[in-house]
Amino acid sequence: MKVEVEDISAIEKKVKVEIPAEQVHDEFELAFSEVQKEARIKGFRQGKAPRKILELQFQDYIRERVLRKLLEETIAPALDRKQLKPIIEPGVELGELKPDQPFSYTLKVELKPVVELKQYQGFEIEQEIYELSEKSIDYELERLRERYAVYQEPKEQRPARDGDLLVLDLKAELDGKPFPQAGGENLQYTMGQEAYIPDFAKQLAGIRVGESRTFKVKYPEDSPRKELAGKELTYTVALKSLKEKILPELNDDFAKEFGGQENLAALRKKVGEDITTYLKRLSRLKMERALLDKLVEQNPVEVPKSVVRRHSRELAANGLRGMGLKEPGEEELERFSSHFAERAEKEVKAGFILEAIIEKEKLELGPEDEERRFKELAGVYQLDPSKLKDQLGEEQLKHFRAQWLEDKALDFLFSQSKIKEKRVSSEETHSPEQEVEAEK
Repeated sequence: MKVEVEDISAIEKKVKVEIPAEQVHDEFELAFSEVQKEARIKGFRQGKAPRKILELQFQDYIRERVLRKLLEETIAPALDRKQLKPIIEPGVELGELKPDQPFSYTLKVELKPVVELKQYQGFEIEQEIYELSEKSIDYELERLRERYAVYQEPKEQRPARDGDLLVLDLKAELDGKPFPQAGGENLQYTMGQEAYIPDFAKQLAGIRVGESRTFKVKYPEDSPRKELAGKELTYTVALKSLKEKILPELNDDFAKEFGGQENLAALRKKVGEDITTYLKRLSRLKMERALLDKLVEQNPVEVPKSVVRRHSRELAANGLRGMGLKEPGEEELERFSSHFAERAEKEVKAGFILEAIIEKEKLELGPEDEERRFKELAGVYQLDPSKLKDQLGEEQLKHFRAQWLEDKALDFLFSQSKIKEKRVSSEETHSPEQEVEAEK
């Protein structure tokens, strides 16, 4: 077997493997022999069918069998010979496979990068210290009321207003012809919210039940809905029903029924504690992001493209699930993952840099560390720590331990950095962007 390596970059290699004709011949002979024993051909006793008939009927099966065997028996030895350890399964480009001829294939191999640490200590990191305000508690209580709101028909007919739940029929036309993919019947829409139709709420302002309206919409070329990009559609909307939002009254009964607390004062206290926990998590997350940004900036490293691509797809899948799409399809993943490419590359680089720091500083997850983290995790799942460990699979345990070791490395790096405190009001976290940030 001949093995040649072409350097594409420090972490990417092309490995050309050539298997001699004798080995290819032997594998074909073995495959034919096994097929002949197993095959049942009408008109022939089992194991007695002529070779030409077997070749004609089973040539594709035999070829796949030989190919699989040759790859299984040669890929690992070829990589070992050149001392290459792929970080993920190599891509394979196959040559033509024929009996009695050499067979060649090419592996695209991506390697774990070698990180040359330049600077990872002495950074200046800002730590936001949040001061809890009563307005933040009020804000969260209002969100809780919104969560348990009910909808009912208004006592008197009136125009639609923000917050109303509308049920409507929507028809769309393109160049005077029906365009059903942009419409639908019995669609629900909360008045005032954004929709895929630009300025939809503005077009419906003041509409009443039983009323119809027609308007035109020109979609931009970069519309996220590709089937609408660059098109001008004519919409006709008919309002079938309208319900107004009724918020529950904020009192002791509300605290008992929806907050699980004895009274409103206890609920306010519990909400304040939850906000404080959330703010500590948000502050830590921002510190980690700032630190990792500095690590990536000061320690350049080339990372495998396929690892970045895989991570961007993971981020995209998590994002799509967060938007309510339980099982994102291949098309959605591919399109959405491009939005995460930059973040994915940065996180992959940071991961390799942290791994190098852990190795250099000989950081380990000791028994006390692991016991403490298992107790914390068990508290989240409300389980006994020993039972939780039994329920977690080996892969899950491996994942958690790796994450805990990374956290320990981050704690070490913070201890080697200059932390500059900044006082911030909790009211500054009320924006949707901050809430999304804390979920990442």
